[in-house]
Amino acid sequence: MVCWNNLSSQICRTFAPLLFVALFLSSCSDDNPSSLNFDSGSSSSANGHADGANLPFAGGPVIFTEVDPVNIDYKDHEGDDAGWVELFNTSADTVNLSGMYLTDSQDEPFKWKLGNVKIAPSSFLVIFLSGKNYPDYVMPHDSIDMIGPGCWTWTDAESDPPGYSYADPLPGYKKNCFSENGKRRIGSVMQLGENEELGWASISLFVGTGSTDPSDVLDISAANEILMQAYITKGRKVSVRLAQPDIDDWKGYEMVLEGTGDSSTVYRMALPTGTTFPDLANIYGTRFSPDANESQEVTLKVFSYIARNRGHEPHAGFKLSKKGGSLYLVNADTAIVDSVSYPELPLGKTWSYANGWGYADPSPYGYTENTLAYTREENIDTLLFPPSGFYTEPFVLNLESTNNAVCETGGKLPSEETVFQKSILINKTTVIRCAKIAPQSLPSNVVTRTYVFESAPAVPAVFLAADPNSLFDPDTGIYVEGPYAQSKEPHYGANYWLDKEIPVTVELMEPGTDAPAFAKNAGLKIFGNYSRQKDKKSVAITFREKYGDSHLKYPLFPDFPELNKFKVFLLRNNGSNCGNDYIRDRLASSVSEGLGVDYQRGRFAVVYYNGEYFGIHSIRERSTADYFETHYGLDPDKIDLLKADNAVSAGSTVDYVALTDWLESNNLDDEENYAYIASQIDVDNFINYMHTELFANNRDWPANNLKKWRSSSPKTPWKWFLYDLDFGFGNDYSKYTNNIFEFATAEDGDSWPNGPEFTLLLRRLLENEGFKAAFINRMAVLLQMNFESSRVLARIEKMMAEIQSEIPRDQKRWGLSASKMTKQLNAIKNFAMDRPGVIYDELQDFFALGKKAPVTLSVNGPGKILVHNLPVDEPEMTVNFFTGFPVVLSAELLMGSTFVGWSDGETSPTRVILPESVSEVSALFK
Repeated sequence: MVCWNNLSSQICRTFAPLLFVALFLSSCSDDNPSSLNFDSGSSSSANGHADGANLPFAGGPVIFTEVDPVNIDYKDHEGDDAGWVELFNTSADTVNLSGMYLTDSQDEPFKWKLGNVKIAPSSFLVIFLSGKNYPDYVMPHDSIDMIGPGCWTWTDAESDPPGYSYADPLPGYKKNCFSENGKRRIGSVMQLGENEELGWASISLFVGTGSTDPSDVLDISAANEILMQAYITKGRKVSVRLAQPDIDDWKGYEMVLEGTGDSSTVYRMALPTGTTFPDLANIYGTRFSPDANESQEVTLKVFSYIARNRGHEPHAGFKLSKKGGSLYLVNADTAIVDSVSYPELPLGKTWSYANGWGYADPSPYGYTENTLAYTREENIDTLLFPPSGFYTEPFVLNLESTNNAVCETGGKLPSEETVFQKSILINKTTVIRCAKIAPQSLPSNVVTRTYVFESAPAVPAVFLAADPNSLFDPDTGIYVEGPYAQSKEPHYGANYWLDKEIPVTVELMEPGTDAPAFAKNAGLKIFGNYSRQKDKKSVAITFREKYGDSHLKYPLFPDFPELNKFKVFLLRNNGSNCGNDYIRDRLASSVSEGLGVDYQRGRFAVVYYNGEYFGIHSIRERSTADYFETHYGLDPDKIDLLKADNAVSAGSTVDYVALTDWLESNNLDDEENYAYIASQIDVDNFINYMHTELFANNRDWPANNLKKWRSSSPKTPWKWFLYDLDFGFGNDYSKYTNNIFEFATAEDGDSWPNGPEFTLLLRRLLENEGFKAAFINRMAVLLQMNFESSRVLARIEKMMAEIQSEIPRDQKRWGLSASKMTKQLNAIKNFAMDRPGVIYDELQDFFALGKKAPVTLSVNGPGKILVHNLPVDEPEMTVNFFTGFPVVLSAELLMGSTFVGWSDGETSPTRVILPESVSEVSALFK
């Protein structure tokens, strides 16, 4: 890359893609325009562009230099990644493109008109072809220095008891904030420590926009991005949080950076606009620290740190074809100024001009001195390779007729060093990866196959193929401990704690089939919390455009065929219960099916890594913002998703925190106050969520493993998400065995698992008599419905039957105790049988309710009965309500039906009964 300005070439190479060339540090000057070797008076058609046969050629100083139809790296001002084209002004004068046109067809020469767009001498311009139709080029503006005079550092070593984290000044410096060459700098050598007594680790390297006083704020609301030139240790991650006065700094809006190990790197961080989180009008500083998952030492040195409005490049009103095509820059006289034809490009490569057009790495606002290749090898005929699957008879792969095709086995990718083989005998389990590779040519796509020589399992099989070193290398593999693991559990510093994603090919074999249902390239990352230290690990499989497809379009869960588009799925080892059982978490959350509470669907599969059997896993959804795209078609960027402590998984925490602050000082026995809360949360959803957690007896909750969510645009009421119920269903991990309702409403509980801030919402809601009645009576219904013993036992039997034939092999593979796991399974079954009675008694005792009062509810005709708005899911059900405690019943029509009345002569669709006075009641429909 060459950039024409007065900076060093290294600095310019980094700053150019971020528009620093002319906009942040200096403007580019015409130091050596002739080095481009462009002739501004000749058509670029002569250098391999489209021939311009239909329209006359006029030529001009502006030429095409790069085309990127499948953009995976360079974001526009709105955070999107549409295809782009790069133009270069070869002249010594500014060129005004106003009134010119960009088109992909000579039949439509005036397809899109440029507006106010100027290109400085010897400078580049990127135009996004996004369909957004922004004809003007808006220069960056409103730059603000974020490094003020205030600075402080704090680590958990200053807490009581003290932790072991440190944030030392950089070598040769006395302080973390200092002046250098007349500029304010920030720097530290930091590492989060581990302290079992303390139970947490923390570092704050804080720099104020002013004095660090929360009232000394800076208004950066005109900005939409932050640019930071910094050195960060390569591969290490740093958390950058914006501090605003109404939120603790450790809960501020977070951006995470991964270090390059290069001091000239400029990290670009997009800022959301029009939100109260972050509140860009009131920023008083920035908190720097190692990312929460970063256990190794990190060196950080910040050279410059600014907020700005990046403006925006022009956006054409049409999109680039990803299959190849042509582009034309046309003047008002319908003559071609320049044109380019480009082929279908492999992911991560652009069509770029250097010494002729060819394949190159993307370099927006820069110039690639050398292309990677001028040609690309044709893809191998995949028909030469039988599909991945289970085999019993040997066969031969004949490659004699495939010019330049080379293959590697074991998961490794082929390279120029791979030796060509005319034929390959496949007579044992083999993973083979093949591509056509030739000097000075871009390799073809890789063909990956997994051939397993054994009988196919009765459950789905997932084949994962990846470079074995990326997984199992003793130093760098993400599935192993590596050289930096701490000796004590959970072995922080181990490679499996790294937030690192590796490329993988994933294939799914449905039972009874001869070929994969899908074969996709994706990213693989170790997933989970303490369960990472298990020998069998959970992983997340994420689909991204840089690997191929941005989503998997396939119905992963046959019981839910409508769920057919996934950004990510998990291969879960059963979390904390790995080695104890196979079903606890999935069972506990799935009993809520039909109640409208979000939970992670699942099914079993056996997994093979590079052909090696890794045993039983659960294919599960992941509880991220992408879940809501799959289930509701909602934009993941418009989801507020919060954890138990209101930490942000997606979106903003501000409105929910304001709601809980309001609850602190307002009681809900006031009906107006209750109506306000009912407008902010989905009360029915909350009750069903709470009842599921309470029934499961989850004691790693509500201060943990709780999520709530809403759509932020348009705004919807808050709802709740079930996940990670590993402590439930008879698990003996917890020391807490008191009445579950007492546990969930404690006003003085420990911060974990049931501190008062986490029980506040339920406590406040129970102050309202209407909510309290619904809470009690709906639980009574659920004990005869979703939570009824025979239903739960049937669910257990169904889950276990799916994997029964695989259990012995899985237990042998991982050295698991069959007797221990049988004992745990029996504990789960006993819990299912005993729990309805236990929770009924605890409900009765906690709320001081009357005796059991059974009422049989039945339906005659096409309709339903609702109990406090909860639909009864059977035509006849006997529910054990409580004497002296009224119950609200409603008759709900089905399409085309008419409500006649109740069997006792009552005609109102909604009524109140006293259970001791009504032993049975029927709703009549016709």
